[in-house]
Amino acid sequence: MFQNCVKYNVGENGQWFRTEAQRQKKLWKEKIYPEAKSKLSSESKKRKAALKKAKENDSSTTGSKKRKPPPPLAFAPGMKKPAASSTSDNKDDAAISNLSVKDVDPLPPWRYKRRKKEIEIPSQQCLAAMLLADPFVVRLLLDKVEKIVRADVMKNKSVPSGNPLIPSLLQLLNIVKISTQLCAMKGRRVVIPDAGLKQVLMEGEDRSLSYETLRNFLPLFTKLLLDVDLDKRTAVGGDLHDAAAQSLLDRPDTIDEEWDGTSSLKDLRVIVEGALIHLLQPGNTNEVALQSQFPRFVNALEKLSDGNMMNERPFFMSLSNVLLRYKSKLPHSTRDLVTNVMMKWLRLGTDSSATNEAVLCSALLECFMHLLNEWSSLGNAVLPRDLFLNLSEQAIAAADKKDDGQKSQLFASLWVNNDAQFAPVKAQYLRMLSSTPDKTASNWKDKMEISDDAMEVTSS
Repeated sequence: MFQNCVKYNVGENGQWFRTEAQRQKKLWKEKIYPEAKSKLSSESKKRKAALKKAKENDSSTTGSKKRKPPPPLAFAPGMKKPAASSTSDNKDDAAISNLSVKDVDPLPPWRYKRRKKEIEIPSQQCLAAMLLADPFVVRLLLDKVEKIVRADVMKNKSVPSGNPLIPSLLQLLNIVKISTQLCAMKGRRVVIPDAGLKQVLMEGEDRSLSYETLRNFLPLFTKLLLDVDLDKRTAVGGDLHDAAAQSLLDRPDTIDEEWDGTSSLKDLRVIVEGALIHLLQPGNTNEVALQSQFPRFVNALEKLSDGNMMNERPFFMSLSNVLLRYKSKLPHSTRDLVTNVMMKWLRLGTDSSATNEAVLCSALLECFMHLLNEWSSLGNAVLPRDLFLNLSEQAIAAADKKDDGQKSQLFASLWVNNDAQFAPVKAQYLRMLSSTPDKTASNWKDKMEISDDAMEVTSS
């Protein structure tokens, strides 16, 4: 968990947490673990000596009264906990053990009040908040939200805010969202966002994002899942296909305006991203139904991100991993859906406030080329070499806001200058060229105006 958190808290703002995590790791390795190991060894020796002595005494005093065995180790497995000191303690323990989901309320919203004297010791709440940002923990939270919506909210025809767990889970996701800001403050302050059950405005805020997510737009997410399930049932092979073919089901097309005003709801965006990853897993959908399901998620994500999907690296890596599970059985229609949307997002990135250079160095382009490289390694049945090279050129043109076939001087400049931010993208293009025949690779480099000298400098 420490290692994951060190990787997550990158950049200048994450410097303090990386240092603190390494210090804790060193403290565990050099002090806490050796002391615990030494204590275990010492207690084990005492235990062996006591057992040996008891055995010798038993053999020497045959027929005498049986001696009481030595006390067991305090930390031995299966040992019962010592009895409580008072009756009130027993009642408190029983009350805690008997708690259910309905008895656990979300944390009240709270903001750190500025002190006159700054402290250097990080608060326990802050350290706990940053540990929540572990990618594995986030995956568990997202999976739990979707399971509750599917198995409880949709099944019982209720609203998300009526579930006792969803407000707390959304609150934990919002704490994860601000973990980088907490890290930038070196753990001296912590903020607990509102759970969204009531519209509570914190100081300096003009809207309650937690309230809008839980009350206004999480029901829309539930509707999205219902539409996706209905798409599968009305597709070829579904139980409602005949009714849909006879126009007995009147369903409106995707309504763009439904998701307006959601660009600030980052917690809802990761929930929608997680639901799309779940949908694309083999066995959860089919090739025909996906033609209607995928655009619904794309429409929602574009509104939730305000058209800027450039830096959603965790989502794109998860998307790549789930698509690679199909291996050589990936349908071409699914492949084309994904590549067309990612190409569209590259062009949308240049339409936003981001510069062309930022799009060329973005995680979106890096993950797009990574996915193409992985598909190409599966053989021509998934991604032919000619299509691979064409898509790589189109991605450069889309990122630099050029027409297809136009040369990108900015791409060539970033390549020759070995820009550090461009390095991950360049590595994926180098991987593409290394698996391409020399003559074809040379023609591609000439087309992109990349000289062999620049390649030699890079390789050295």
